[in-house]
Amino acid sequence: MFKGKQYSKASAAACVIVAAAALAVTLAPTAQAAAPTDAQISAALKRHGDGTWTQADVNLIRSIPSLAAVVQDVTRPEEVTTNSATFTADGQAVSPANGEPLSVEELAKIMPGDGAELSVPGEVVTTAPEADVDPAGGGISPMITGGKWKMTHITHTHRSYSGAIIFAYHTYAQFNYGGGKVRAWGQRYDDFTDDDVVAQVKVTPKRLVDTKSGTPANSGSSMMKREVDLCVLKYGCYATLHPWAKVKVYGTGKTAIGGSGV
Repeated sequence: MFKGKQYSKASAAACVIVAAAALAVTLAPTAQAAAPTDAQISAALKRHGDGTWTQADVNLIRSIPSLAAVVQDVTRPEEVTTNSATFTADGQAVSPANGEPLSVEELAKIMPGDGAELSVPGEVVTTAPEADVDPAGGGISPMITGGKWKMTHITHTHRSYSGAIIFAYHTYAQFNYGGGKVRAWGQRYDDFTDDDVVAQVKVTPKRLVDTKSGTPANSGSSMMKREVDLCVLKYGCYATLHPWAKVKVYGTGKTAIGGSGV
């Protein structure tokens, strides 16, 4: 009886060892999954470009640090910033919010950079004057007769899965307002920047759209649009985007924005 118990315990222990070894062999391939193939990566990038991506595609790209740094994060909400300055009669840039003079650093965030391209008069399409009024109400007193100049800078930033900037699309629109009217458009520009230089971005030289509405009017709109290809070394270009930005301005000096990265 005693010997029988010893034998049973030894047999049980051996069975446990054998089962554990078998389990380890079974789990080994799962715990150490094979790296994605070039074909799988190319397919995931293609789906990123045509908008049919899945969470599995996102996970695949994120699992490869070198790709996560250069592929646009399709899950990230649109990132848009606006900076504006109003100019006094003597040309000083001031804050539209409180009228305080802007510092050199603040003004640098508003005025076009060295790479910005000025609107080409012969390529601009002038649309009909607009009659919309500022939905916030009349902010301009009938007694004001002098116009003011204002520059608005809109930035649409596109980031990779690692958070690096793939590119930023900038548009600049200067306008004159007063007496409740948008009196005239000044200089208008657009620009691309890539401070981190992490990915290949091919920019189409010619603007696809460059429009401004007629003045004087209660309100006005300025819009520019470009085309860019997003590319990755080895896998080529995987997406074509059409970034655009539109600024809506009112005779009160108020602005509203719109735009997209696709």
